Amino acid sequence: MSDDPDPHADVHVRTVDGTTVPHLTDPLLDDLLSALPDPECPFIVVSRGDHDYIQTRLLPDGVYELEHRAGSPDEYFQMYTPDASLVRDVMWAWIDSNRWWREGVAWFPVDPAIAELETTRRELESLLDGFTVMDDIQSTMDDAMARADELLAMDIPDLSIDIDDI
Repeated sequence: MSDDPDPHADVHVRTVDGTTVPHLTDPLLDDLLSALPDPECPFIVVSRGDHDYIQTRLLPDGVYELEHRAGSPDEYFQMYTPDASLVRDVMWAWIDSNRWWREGVAWFPVDPAIAELETTRRELESLLDGFTVMDDIQSTMDDAMARADELLAMDIPDLSIDIDDI
């Protein structure tokens, strides 16, 4: 047992949408893992700093993807499992700095080029999602222009006034 009153103070938890969890508990992690995944933000990320993290997401087929990175692109690994309890146990072992999380699971290295492609794909998806807003604006503009064309095509009597008639 540590003398540190809060041994997890350096651990930060967030979902991809930026939601942070101020204090992670075992029941809260269970709730996060069992909640239906939000396609917009399917990740739970637990980190220490910018490049030391473990994260998970539930894939559409009910399998969890679990990844961890420890600083450099060479230290980037992943595994897949349908077992939410295993995911929770691995994440808690990582949080508690218990070596079991690394040694008791079959991790596979992630090719840095593949990881870069995946990051680029996610960024492009995010960018393309922004275009749906532009589609709505374009649709509104198209409607406004069509109405303007209708008004211009209307046969409106000449309302101009000859200055000499005044």
